Amino acid sequence: MTEFLNVTQPYNWTMVQAFLYRRAIAGIETCEAMSYSRYFDETEFYGQQSLKGLSTDSVTLSSSWFKATYQPQQQRFQIELQLHDPDCRQAVLANIARVLDAHQSMPMIEQALLDAGFTLADVTPGIRLPATWSPFEALIRAIVGQQISVTGAVNILNKWIGSIRVATPNIKHFPVPRELAEALSHVDTPILPMPKARQQTLLAASQYAQDQVLSSQDSINALLDIKGIGPWTVNYVLMRGLSAPDVFLHNDLVVKNQLARFALLSPIRPVLAAPWQSYVCIQLWEHANT
Repeated sequence: MTEFLNVTQPYNWTMVQAFLYRRAIAGIETCEAMSYSRYFDETEFYGQQSLKGLSTDSVTLSSSWFKATYQPQQQRFQIELQLHDPDCRQAVLANIARVLDAHQSMPMIEQALLDAGFTLADVTPGIRLPATWSPFEALIRAIVGQQISVTGAVNILNKWIGSIRVATPNIKHFPVPRELAEALSHVDTPILPMPKARQQTLLAASQYAQDQVLSSQDSINALLDIKGIGPWTVNYVLMRGLSAPDVFLHNDLVVKNQLARFALLSPIRPVLAAPWQSYVCIQLWEHANT
C-alpha cells in the first residue's frame, strides 16, 4: 500500500538523512539520497490499537517493511508499506512520522532556541530530532556505542545482528529483547568485541525489556538500576527512542564542549528553551559537525 505523510516546513531532510545514513544497520535499514527504508516487527503495534488479528504469541511473522521517499516540492513523504495486518497502519505511520520528526512546529522550536541564547544565524533552518525505531533499539545502540565512535558501533551491530539473523532468513527486523537475551547467553566475543561487563549490561537490559515495555519515562528511568547504565544512556533513550522533546544531555562531552565555546561569546541556557531542550542538544551537535 502507498500512503502520504505531510511534513511541516521548513524541513531539514539533509540532517535527518545524515543521521539515519550513518547509523543504518546492514540488512535492516537502507538510507539513500532521498529515502529511508527498513524492516520492522509489526506485532509491537498490535497492542496499541487492541488489534484482534494475528496472535503475537503463536505466530512468527516475517518482517514488515516500509520505504519513505521525501518529496520536497509536495512537502511530504511517500510511504510504501508492506503489512500483514492493515489495521496497524495508523500506528506504524505514526512511528514513521516520529522517526522522521515530520510534524513538529518549527516556529515554536526556533523561538525556543532563540530564547536559550542562540542567534538566528546560529539556528539550523528546519532543525529536526531524527529518532530510532524503538526505545529498545535506542537502548541497545547506546550501550554498544559506549566510549566508541558511531562508525565503530555500527560495525559491531552489523556483525552481531547479522549473525543472529543467519538462522532466521524471513526475519530481517531488529531483534526483539527475547532474541538478544538468548543470543547474549552464548555470545562469541569476536562477534561482540567489548568488555565482558558491557556484554552483561546488554544482557540485563534485554532481560529487563522482556518484562517491562519501554514506553514511558518511568520505565526508562528504571534502567538506572542496571549496572553499566547511567544518566547519559537513559536520556539518550528518552530523546532518540521516545522522541521526548525536553531532554538535555548535560554530561555529553560534545554538548559540554559546545556550551563552553558559546560561553566565550553568548552563553546558551538550555533551561530557557523548555519544553524543547532536546533541540538545544541537537543544535549543539549540529554546530560540532560544521
